[in-house]
Amino acid sequence: MKRIDTSNWKAFVIGDLMDKLDLKVLKEDFDKRIDTSTEKDNEFTLPLINAKDGNNGIMYYGREADFESESMCLDIVQNGAIATGNVYAQIQKTGVLWDAYLVKPKANISSHTLLFLSKVLQKTIKEEYSYDNKAIWDKVKKISFCCLKMKMDNLIGYLWIRL
Repeated sequence: MKRIDTSNWKAFVIGDLMDKLDLKVLKEDFDKRIDTSTEKDNEFTLPLINAKDGNNGIMYYGREADFESESMCLDIVQNGAIATGNVYAQIQKTGVLWDAYLVKPKANISSHTLLFLSKVLQKTIKEEYSYDNKAIWDKVKKISFCCLKMKMDNLIGYLWIRL
């Protein structure tokens, strides 16, 4: 196997590359019991993130009209006995229920790059956090993570990342 040349790679602080989104529930009288479903159907179409281990972080589905949503983001689970520190790529429109949050890369990147960043970010933060030490954005955003390949103009070589 050919060794990857990392001589022009650089470490970054998470908060320098991504912004936390403040997505809200729009329905004033929201009630989780009647306004969400564990199954996607014709009414409940919007994936909602929560403290979920597995299923790409999706625990419920909601009505698109009831939630703000965004696509091409990373889902960071901030709470949960097992799931704290999990990171999932959310390529599709996704909303936030609670116990997790979405961050959006500042650069316009491909879905392949988003998947790559989700794995690098999880590898960086997963062991740092626990049920007793929540992975809240104010802590996560300060962590230096991975090395990313730099281009000649000293910008990140996102186009280099291929799956």
